[in-house]
Parts: sequence; C-alpha cells; structure tokens
Amino acid sequence: MADIFDEVSEELKQDQLIKTWKKYSKLILSSIVFIIICLISYQIYLNWENKKKETISKEYFQALKELENKNFSDSKRLFSENIKKHENGYRMLSLFGLAESNFKNGNIKEMILNYKLIYEDDSIDIYYRNLSRILCVLKDNQSSYDQQKMILNPILTSPSTFQPLAAELEVILLIKFNKLEEAKNSLKTLLQRSDLSIEQINR
Repeated sequence: MADIFDEVSEELKQDQLIKTWKKYSKLILSSIVFIIICLISYQIYLNWENKKKETISKEYFQALKELENKNFSDSKRLFSENIKKHENGYRMLSLFGLAESNFKNGNIKEMILNYKLIYEDDSIDIYYRNLSRILCVLKDNQSSYDQQKMILNPILTSPSTFQPLAAELEVILLIKFNKLEEAKNSLKTLLQRSDLSIEQINR
C-alpha cells in the first residue's frame, strides 16, 4: 500500500515539475543566456583592457628609448602623443619624460611648462607634484630668483618628505643669485632641522 502512495506522490511531483518548467522555462533560459553574455562580455573587456595597457606601455617605453638615444624630437613627439591619448598614470610619466626631453634639448621654457602641468594638477598625487617642483627649480637656469622661489614655496610652507630638500635648494638659489647674507641665515636654519639626512649634513 505504501508503495502505491509513493508512486502517486512521485507522479504528482513530476507533473508539478513539468508545469513549473512550462511556466518559467522562457524566464530561466533567458536568465542563463543573459549570464553567459555578461561573462563573455566581461572577458572580452578584460582582454581589451590588457591589450590597451600593453599598447600604452610599449608607446611609453619607446619614447623613453628615444630619449635615451638622444633622439629628442622623436621622444618629444611620442611623449606628446601619450599625453593627448591617455588620462592615467602614463600621462603623468609622459609629462615628466617630455620635460626631460625639453631640458636635454635646451628648451627650458617648455620644460617649465611641462612641470607646471604636473604640479598644478590636483588629480596627481602630492608626492609627484612636489617632485616636479623640485626638478623644475633644479633644472631652471633662466627664471629669476622670485619665480623659482615661488615654485618652491608650497613645499617650504607645508610638511612633506621633500621639505628638507626644498630648504637646501633654497640655500643654493640664494647663493646662485648672490644673496649671500640670506643664504647664511637660511643655511643656519637648515642645519638646525631634525629631519636632515646625513648626506644633506655632509653636503
């Protein structure tokens, strides 16, 4: 008797399953197809992103190679193209590269403008913005003392890892522009800093 009830119960379950499948089969199949399409699309996107990154990387390192080989016109062209095409970290790196190309080629005014684009861009990490200020002043042999000091001021007036270096650079600027008394006072102040490295003290 129990076997009969079991068979009837099993048949009812099968009937219920068939009815449910007929009712929801289109929805289930549509969901499966949608998930598959999403997975395929995501994989295609990842492949595209990887290829894009590889291309950007190749372009950047090609520009660096041209700079290394002293082909300044080619390196400038490649760095400039990267800056126009990309909005990620390679844009910033290309700006540094373009500034170096202009410096090596004696285009100091253009170099200053390249560094300015970095240190005035709030979307760039403050570390790289401060680094661009330091490099700009170090390589600038044309601007006045006031112009160069103005570039250094944001580092000198706010704590950062570059502040001791900026203070040292300020002393060098004072000597360079024959402000010797101010240079002596700045040097005394600099030597009293607790965050000076042994290398800086020795210099």
